Amino acid sequence: MVEYLAPIDPHVHLRGEEYPNHNFFGLGFRNAQSVGLAAVLEQPNPKPWLIDSKTISERLIRAKLDTKIRYGIHIGLTNDLNQVENALEYVMDNNCGVVSDKVFYVHSTGNMGILDPDVQKKIWEIKTRLGYKGISIGHFEDENWFLSKFDPLHPVSHSKRQDPTAEINQVEAQIKNAYNFGFQGTFYIAHVSNPETVEFIERTRSKLPFDIVIEATFHHMFLNTLDYETHGNRVKVNPPLRNPGMQEKVLEYVLSGKIDIIGTDHAPHPIERKDSNEPPSGIPALPFWPRGIELLREDGIDELLLEDIIFNNANRVFKLNIKPRYVDVTYNPGLWGAYGYNPFLRVDK
Repeated sequence: MVEYLAPIDPHVHLRGEEYPNHNFFGLGFRNAQSVGLAAVLEQPNPKPWLIDSKTISERLIRAKLDTKIRYGIHIGLTNDLNQVENALEYVMDNNCGVVSDKVFYVHSTGNMGILDPDVQKKIWEIKTRLGYKGISIGHFEDENWFLSKFDPLHPVSHSKRQDPTAEINQVEAQIKNAYNFGFQGTFYIAHVSNPETVEFIERTRSKLPFDIVIEATFHHMFLNTLDYETHGNRVKVNPPLRNPGMQEKVLEYVLSGKIDIIGTDHAPHPIERKDSNEPPSGIPALPFWPRGIELLREDGIDELLLEDIIFNNANRVFKLNIKPRYVDVTYNPGLWGAYGYNPFLRVDK
């Protein structure tokens, strides 16, 4: 049994109508309850996209029927600048259940990528014009820095294609845009995978007029390109798994307090889709929370730092005002059965 402060998971994909024969939405909430989570915050790229008040209201109603866990949504921004303005005004309504905006700077699952540099700049300009001081989350990769092609017969080619320089270059570009347009909110880097990104932020953070938050996932802390040998495309994620040296460095930065928040990026797909010739990116991860916390403790993490990165910082950044509580959880490897595999098998000993 593991005792810990009930975590907030700010990065989950619960899916929608893309997999009508799989209730990943309800399953995600059941997993979240099983591992003692206080809240989950959902990313905007299920089908249909969470980009307008009607779709989001329907999603919030559905969530109330499925769970008593605190639930919030990151509204997605698109290439439609009218939608961007409406979405940002929606975030600024503190009672709407939306906690931030989210931009995909590259196409990922759901193809919500905003790739045009001019549109990217216009979005930062709109944020400044509206006086937006909220949290702006980004999936930071730049496809102009991708190499070669993905070959499903050689899963490691995904990590080689989406080179880690694509992440750091996009982070640098968007920080420059945010600075140039006078952004006043919080710049949130989702699922960091490249240690150089963390190092750049460490050098840059104090020079900027806005806050920066860095999120890391359990899979970028504990998994690496060697895991393709066991799981193949089942561990294909965006950003990809990195080589062991980079993975160990990300873990080191978590342990030393250079990472602000842990989010799982829980993103299940039917196993037959993961095993197909066109495997989507994303892995289930919610069941790993107890084991992930155990591993961090085994690696010597300071307990106060652990509480900050699993609860306190997310509670503060997203203004959730959740009262902290401790939970005793027995890790249940059987939860992986609903997904057909355990992507963390190598470290789940």
